[in-house]
Parts: sequence; structure tokens; C-alpha cells
Amino acid sequence: MAVLLQQVLPEGVTIDMLDEVTTEMGIQSDPPAGLVVHVHYLEGGRSHVVDVWESRQAYETFEENRLRPAIQKVMERRGVTMGGQPETSMTEVASVMKG
Repeated sequence: MAVLLQQVLPEGVTIDMLDEVTTEMGIQSDPPAGLVVHVHYLEGGRSHVVDVWESRQAYETFEENRLRPAIQKVMERRGVTMGGQPETSMTEVASVMKG
């Protein structure tokens, strides 16, 4: 079943950092299996992520195999550490319609 993933990232995680992680993973040329749509944006001074995935398992596989390693590389290059975990919610959705 499809899931909606919503995250509010820790303070200090900028849109520039999210863009760099996205580039590190090569998402534009090699999108992850199971990703339906991804957006990230700034609201209230914090970075937010909203994704739709074909399944929870698809996201968890992506997170383990691509996202975490890319985050680690970007943080090491920048000489920073993650200031905590994102506030995350994942909700099963009844229907996904594509335009």
C-alpha cells in the first residue's frame, strides 16, 4: 500500500544541504525504486520533505541503501553533524492519482 512520508528536518538542515544530498544520490538520473513523488521546501525556518512511496518497504530500502550513506557523505564534506533526527510521520494512503 502506498505511503505518505512527511518530515520536518532538524534546525540547521538547509535546502542547499538537501539539494546536495539529492545530487549525491543521483536521483535525477537514477530515481529510487518505489518513489512516486518527492518535494522539499522551507517553511517556518525549517526544511520539510514530503514524499509518496509505493510502499513502506520501498522507502525503508531507499533510506538504508542510498539516503543514509549520502547524508553521511555530505555531512562529512561539510564538517557538520546532524542536529537530531527529523520529525517523521508515515501514513498509508487509500489512493494515489497521477496527473
